[in-house]
Amino acid sequence: MARHLLVISCVMLFIAVAMEKEAFSFVIIVLIICCLLSWKYKQLLYFLPMLLLLMIIYQSSAEQSFRKSAPDFLKSFKISAEPLIDGDRFQAIVTQGKQTSKMSYVMNTENEKDALRHIKPGDNLQISGETRSPNRAKNPHQFDERLYLKYQHIHHVITAVSIDKLADSKPSWHTKILQLRHYLLAVVTEKAPSKVGSYTRALIFGERDSLEEETVEAYRSLGVIHLLAISGLHVHLIGASLFMITLYLGATRRLSASLAIVFLLFYLVLAGANAPVVRAVSMMCLLFFNEIIPSKISTFTALIISFNLQILLDHYQLFSIGFQLSYAVCLGLVLSRNIIHQSQSRVVEGLKISIIATLMSLPLISYHFFEISLASIWSNLIFVPLYTLFIIPACLGTALILPLFEIPTPLLTLFEKVLSLSETFAIKLNELPFNTYITGRAPLVSYFIIVVLLWSFFIAWERKCYLKTLTLLLIITILSLPIQTQWSNKGRVVMIDVGQGDSLFIQLPNNKGNMLIDTGGQFDWQPREEWQKRKRVYTIGKNVLNPTLKALGVSRIDQVILTHSDFDHMGALVELAEEIKLGEIIIGRGSASDKLLATMLTKLKAIPQREVVEGDELVLGKIRFTVLNPQAEGGIGENRDSVVLHAVIAGKSWLFTGDMEKEQEQRIMKEYPKLGLDYLMVAHHGSKHSTDATFVENMQPKEAWISVAEKSRYGHPHPEVLEILANNNVRIRSTALEGALIYHFDY
Repeated sequence: MARHLLVISCVMLFIAVAMEKEAFSFVIIVLIICCLLSWKYKQLLYFLPMLLLLMIIYQSSAEQSFRKSAPDFLKSFKISAEPLIDGDRFQAIVTQGKQTSKMSYVMNTENEKDALRHIKPGDNLQISGETRSPNRAKNPHQFDERLYLKYQHIHHVITAVSIDKLADSKPSWHTKILQLRHYLLAVVTEKAPSKVGSYTRALIFGERDSLEEETVEAYRSLGVIHLLAISGLHVHLIGASLFMITLYLGATRRLSASLAIVFLLFYLVLAGANAPVVRAVSMMCLLFFNEIIPSKISTFTALIISFNLQILLDHYQLFSIGFQLSYAVCLGLVLSRNIIHQSQSRVVEGLKISIIATLMSLPLISYHFFEISLASIWSNLIFVPLYTLFIIPACLGTALILPLFEIPTPLLTLFEKVLSLSETFAIKLNELPFNTYITGRAPLVSYFIIVVLLWSFFIAWERKCYLKTLTLLLIITILSLPIQTQWSNKGRVVMIDVGQGDSLFIQLPNNKGNMLIDTGGQFDWQPREEWQKRKRVYTIGKNVLNPTLKALGVSRIDQVILTHSDFDHMGALVELAEEIKLGEIIIGRGSASDKLLATMLTKLKAIPQREVVEGDELVLGKIRFTVLNPQAEGGIGENRDSVVLHAVIAGKSWLFTGDMEKEQEQRIMKEYPKLGLDYLMVAHHGSKHSTDATFVENMQPKEAWISVAEKSRYGHPHPEVLEILANNNVRIRSTALEGALIYHFDY
């Protein structure tokens, strides 16, 4: 039975992937697997047309909202999930008929925030605002809001300007459970100390929003982020505990199993019903059926049935990172049970589980996050027992007791201290060098090879043959992922889309050298009161620059040039240095007189720093960059003091301009009349204070690149600048329209 279910799973996997045109590259790999299996199980192919038809009919109904028009603000919306409040931002998933949207609203007063705390799932709202389609990814391999929301069946984003609560309607049973969840979350937040409340929300109810960002990042880097989300470990503890308690109270095994199944299905909704929770609950319920009816459902069979059900009900689950990691790790542990049970010691058994889980998740972690944790195995050995034996049971006890009784303050204080110590320990561990290894996003074939090697490695481990050889091959393949990511006989110039700012990356072929001109940056100039401060703050360095560079396999940048001291050109410098090694920081003479830039440079004083002026040269491999500005007397880091660079890259003439103004353009035009540009990086995001008509006529660039935000608040690029470029037959390219601009060159 298990083998037949496995074949059906592979076929369903192929159908699910084939139905999603965004992931066509995966189809070939899955098709190969299906063909190999169908060679032996030919009789199962008769069921494929029926299965395909059923899935297409079912899934097409889920896609109706995509074809509908935008939401109607004259009609009411219903809250369909737990709202999220972070500082002055209120977010919720709202429905209108069969149409689902993501809504965001910035609150104006603290009183309004207090009122919106009482908004719960099932409430009806009158919303005024604007709607838009979700954004596509703007940089290579980066977060794609459109796909992320599409896989949750959300196709519109609402920016609200006002929210009014309407009269309640009769809630469904599902809504009642969600409202109970809302109540329990509120009780835990109000009655428990800060950290106890945050961890209970995360580990019992699946709401990780109140955890400190530094803590989440530390756990992610250490490879133990799964402990901060509800997973099989949590569900097993809850289900097994309930089963044993009812047995102890005198219930039969059949009754105990039945009660456990009912409670787990109830808890599924209470915990948010995300992919890992659905997997864990469905598997455990299937295993409990062995106690109710005469059946022999193995763990492997339960895993396959759970997989089939989730794909059949919603094939988009396949593209959820949580779904992929949950099933990959569980599959590895189930198939490696003989390896695990060979151990005589619990410590050795725990070590084996940690190794297997880490290896099974490694290809997915590398593919999605562009880096892997080198500390994962031993970090799991430290933190898993702590969570299993103390933190998860304590959080469960908190969630069960607080709504009914007061918990003695000494107990809550002790729990708070344990959580504080574990957080501090994780953060300190994360500060150690060499915790992570940047792999970039390698070609799909590289991950396919790793999967084959992993399969062979586990077989060799179980049979105790060729283990050393396969271990060595596996390590070499994993460590070579960055080389596979970067291995190309072509270099690239990338204008990274950092919104209203500048960041331009130059990489030589085969990663022989890297240069970054400006980092971008987004400064929040608006003073905020305490109630307005958000825990999840969007920054260019953390959310855009670093992930983009990591996706390209960049772990070191030889030279970082900061053209001047405007925040939108250098604001992400410190965040960049925290995750990627910098060889040298280069600024224009006098720019360090700016206080903010000086503060940043002081923080990074361990990195070599130098100033440049007109006439200096920077060398990247065979490419020489000539400094055309600032002049010898230097400046104070203003636009006119921008570092301007000229280089010939693969026979093409490039000018990198920062925010230089017309005065500097006129001087450069007179002093360097024969530059003959091919590519012009348009100064100051296309401002009317730069890109003079005579400058363009003299330089005659063939292509102009503009780094600018969509709907720039400054009106960039200025229509006059666009007209000047168009009149000179210059091809205009903009990050606002195209996202990252990329030029590949031979070296």
